[in-house]
Amino acid sequence: MEKYRIESFKQKYMEQLITGWNETLIFDPISEERFLQQVLMDENFNPDFALVLLVEDKVAGFCLGIKRRYPYLTRGLEENRGWISIMFVRTEYQGRGYGKALLNEVEKRLKKEQVKEITLCAYSPNYFTPGVDLKYEKALAFFEQNGYVKGMDAVSMQKDLFSYSIPQKTQDMIEQLKEEGISFNTYSQLYMEKLLAFVEREFDAGWVRNILQAIRNGEAEDTILIATDKEDQVIGYCMRKIDGNDARFGPIGVKESVRSKGIGGILFDLQMREMQKRGIYYAYFLWTHGAAMRFYERHGMSVYRTYQLYRKNI
Repeated sequence: MEKYRIESFKQKYMEQLITGWNETLIFDPISEERFLQQVLMDENFNPDFALVLLVEDKVAGFCLGIKRRYPYLTRGLEENRGWISIMFVRTEYQGRGYGKALLNEVEKRLKKEQVKEITLCAYSPNYFTPGVDLKYEKALAFFEQNGYVKGMDAVSMQKDLFSYSIPQKTQDMIEQLKEEGISFNTYSQLYMEKLLAFVEREFDAGWVRNILQAIRNGEAEDTILIATDKEDQVIGYCMRKIDGNDARFGPIGVKESVRSKGIGGILFDLQMREMQKRGIYYAYFLWTHGAAMRFYERHGMSVYRTYQLYRKNI
């Protein structure tokens, strides 16, 4: 193993780092602009956890460790949790102990800051992937050899909208639910308080953040659909464009007590149609699993990536 050193991130390494990233993480390329937005401008970015591996002054690898510096809505600081959002060692340096040295250094620094558990990849809100893509076979073996324990798997899914039309069954269900006082509409500011309260009560803090961001950006009316009951209370919603990409679908959620009525499927179909109207002919999302995956399969979505989730106690 050649002489190496590990340093905290400095901007002078960025060009080499991005080149190495794109040559190594071939299914997850990144631009300089996206690196700036998603890494350097993340509120929890700390250069002392974003470590650069240097071999003879050449960037040979990178590991982005994260510990929250600011509370994340209702999750707070999650003081004992840390993340490794992304990691790579350039191909010519793999299998020589550099990756282990880099990983050990990130873990050591996180542990020093009272982190007791590290999650791979799935850092909210700015994750790149929810886990390690199964196509990165060497990475899977590497993390398992270094004590990371498998969790559930997850998938990314997609749907072609070029020839999409709302199924007749969905149109019939809309009419049937109308008789029960359930209606479907685009979001308007009149429903802001009701929608936020509904999502906070039924779902995840990250979903609240997505809605607030869409409202702040003036995009909620264009990207959010809601379902309301006869008392004009929100009982379901779906949205898109949570990361600025018009084609990114989700999240979608329905009040637990009415989930057997097909409301989620209607919201999905209506959103596909709204996207198509706007010239968006492709829908995708990054992360689902289990029963939710089966829901999307019934609505014509197909898997395009599969990931393994990992955690490690340190």
